[in-house]
Amino acid sequence: MPRHRLLKNRRKAVDPPDGGWGWVVALSGAAMLASTFGIIHSMGVFFVPWREQFVGASAAEVALVPSMVMGITNLAAPIASGLGRKFGLRPVIMSGGVLAAAGFCLSRFATHISHLYVTIGCLVGFGNSLGVTNMLISLGRYFTTRRLRANSIATLGGSLGAFAFPPLFQLLIDEYGTKGALLIAGGLVLHTVAFGSLVRPLHLKAEATNITYTERQSIAPDDNAIPIPAPVKEKHRHCCVCSCNMRKRCLPIVDVNLLKEPSFLMFLISVGFVASNRQTSNIYMIPRAKFLGIDDYPAAFLMSTVGIVGIVGRCISGVAPEWERYRRIDQYGTVAVLMGFAMMLVPLATSYGSMVAYSVVFGLLFGALVPITITTAADLVEVEKLPSAMGLRMFVQGVATLVGPAVSGALRDVTGSYDATFLLGGACVLFGGLIPFLLHMRVFTQRKDKQTSKQTMDNDMDDTEAPNDNDPSDRPMIITKETSL
Repeated sequence: MPRHRLLKNRRKAVDPPDGGWGWVVALSGAAMLASTFGIIHSMGVFFVPWREQFVGASAAEVALVPSMVMGITNLAAPIASGLGRKFGLRPVIMSGGVLAAAGFCLSRFATHISHLYVTIGCLVGFGNSLGVTNMLISLGRYFTTRRLRANSIATLGGSLGAFAFPPLFQLLIDEYGTKGALLIAGGLVLHTVAFGSLVRPLHLKAEATNITYTERQSIAPDDNAIPIPAPVKEKHRHCCVCSCNMRKRCLPIVDVNLLKEPSFLMFLISVGFVASNRQTSNIYMIPRAKFLGIDDYPAAFLMSTVGIVGIVGRCISGVAPEWERYRRIDQYGTVAVLMGFAMMLVPLATSYGSMVAYSVVFGLLFGALVPITITTAADLVEVEKLPSAMGLRMFVQGVATLVGPAVSGALRDVTGSYDATFLLGGACVLFGGLIPFLLHMRVFTQRKDKQTSKQTMDNDMDDTEAPNDNDPSDRPMIITKETSL
């Protein structure tokens, strides 16, 4: 790579614009999420037709299809973010759209429910992960103080898609069958290629200062790739440096050291419980309504209600202020607790009016939860660790999403009722929402440790012997900003 190209790239380094073209990226993210998560949240419409198409398929087997696509979308996030850093955010987002569209089109030829596990679960899930993960990373690079507002705008697309697609897919199933509906869904997802092309190159000063320009440095093909620091040549410990460099090349984005930070670790545990069953309503709301005798289109309108009300929830979360004693992670915990409590009340909703009321409450809370979750993960880490934090968060969500709906489906097969699935799901979400409030215990620990540290330092100044810096037991324990709330 010519030296003048390196210097040119270095001169382009800027601070996050916090606006400008970033709003175009946010709108393109909204369009992308409308054609990805909007379709995923509408798969409850396919639940009954798939059970009729694939004779003998149990509820757990059919529920595994939407849980796999959502799970792999999150599970493959570390790989997707690593590919985005290696080859550039823009080309990886565009390739993800092509892969997801191919998965939906190939689903037309499925003759067994297991075929959908490969086409929709794996191909569509991995393609969505390539697009969604790197689009959210792009927003995190474009915005700082307005990050929550940008995330709210981007996630509005998921609500718009969840509002428009359920009745649309019900119409497509009635007109063209499930195979024709899946083929049209592939055409809709293919539009994410155009949305991904709007992600412009952006070089941040925080990254440029960490780059060591050497003769062996390689530049990613796309200008929007996140530069990876080149290894510094050392004469000693050559083997260790080579092995470490190889590990960084294979896993350039996964920073497992984030798991050592208590606040982020507890946040991941909370995300796991919440994500394991927050999709219960999206999967089983329409089948439960049909089970109670409600017609197809009114049942599909329940998910449309969730989508349109979710827009209001995202707007509210985007303008909600943050207080010193009630931070974003506290808002996240509050919304999760309310959502879990509402899900546990679903067995009481036996009429269509009560189901609509639940859809309004759930849509409002679900719409507020998504951008707050993304912003909370970004607030707990530094900007250079944001891709790694995003990948770990989505990885945990992926594992939880794969397990939760499958267990709920098996519970439906055993009990013969959908009420048990909502009770289990609500309990898990409620417990996950309570976990963030345990982090307030660290506030008192931090104050106590600071007082202890001050007394220890005063006593050390009075002693005639200098303290031994090599003895860890003599060092005062101080909880830093990175490891506490």
